[in-house]
Amino acid sequence: MKFKMTLLAAAVAMSSGYAIANDNSDATVDQSGWGNDAQIDQQSGYGNQDASVTQIGIRNEADVEQAGRGQDATHFQRGWGNETESYQTGRGHDLNVTQFGAYNSSEVDQRGSRNDADVQQYGWGNESYVKQRGTGQDANVLQTNASNESDVDQSGYQQTANVSQTGSYNLSSVDQSNGSGWFGGYNNADVSQSGLFGVSRVEQEGFANNAQVDQGGARNNAKITQQGVKNYSDISQSGIADMAQTEQEGIFNKSLVEQSGYDNDADIRQYGFANSSSVSQSGAFGTAYVYQKGMFNSSAIAQSGGFANTADHIQTGVANSASTTQRGSFNTASVVQ
Repeated sequence: MKFKMTLLAAAVAMSSGYAIANDNSDATVDQSGWGNDAQIDQQSGYGNQDASVTQIGIRNEADVEQAGRGQDATHFQRGWGNETESYQTGRGHDLNVTQFGAYNSSEVDQRGSRNDADVQQYGWGNESYVKQRGTGQDANVLQTNASNESDVDQSGYQQTANVSQTGSYNLSSVDQSNGSGWFGGYNNADVSQSGLFGVSRVEQEGFANNAQVDQGGARNNAKITQQGVKNYSDISQSGIADMAQTEQEGIFNKSLVEQSGYDNDADIRQYGFANSSSVSQSGAFGTAYVYQKGMFNSSAIAQSGGFANTADHIQTGVANSASTTQRGSFNTASVVQ
């Protein structure tokens, strides 16, 4: 049995550390400062387990619990008031949490086999929640600046979520699963928020769906809902108070939304096979609505400059095509096919 435990505290510290390890486990707790608390509990792991907690500052807390085989967990906290919790069971899990700043919080719950989670928080007041179940999930979260919140919930097989929040006061949620059918997994979500007060929500069920959200600017809102096989949705927002929503059910549907103005609204609904939609809005108070049901339908809406433009495309059937370009203000277009 291999076991290592180190407890280092400054003379003025009121730190406490606790570690239990079994079956070729390593546990290291290194604390300095005041009021730090760390607990490591590793249970009959059958393989090499490694957990390391390093805390520097004031009133940091860390809790690591591992069961199974081959787990690895590393926590590093600098600053004061940071808090992290981790729970891993099964086999082959890997976790790495790095926090420095103030009042950051991270919670990770991994179950199943070969899950991987990486959380890094550099600012203050950031919160990250990751919960993974099943087999082969991968979640990566990066938070800088202030008061960002990320929630990743994955289940099923080989789901991947990447969240980068480099602005402040942003909110992101990613929920991925295989769905109710036997055929699922390999969904991917990439979320990047570099502005202020952005909101992003991604929900995916099925196989190999792909969601991309890129938010700059301020107070933008994006929501992507995908159910089926190999649907693709991309929302890019760099303006102020823009809103975009994409809902896809079926196979090989594709939606692109780009917003760079003020208070624009895009609503995309795709049901069926290989439908395609693109919406571009660069003015103010623009509204775009696309409804596609069937196969091989194509829609393109471009609202450039001006304000209060409205465009609706409704397509049902097979291989319909519609294109609308609006410049100026108070333009209205409606296409029904």
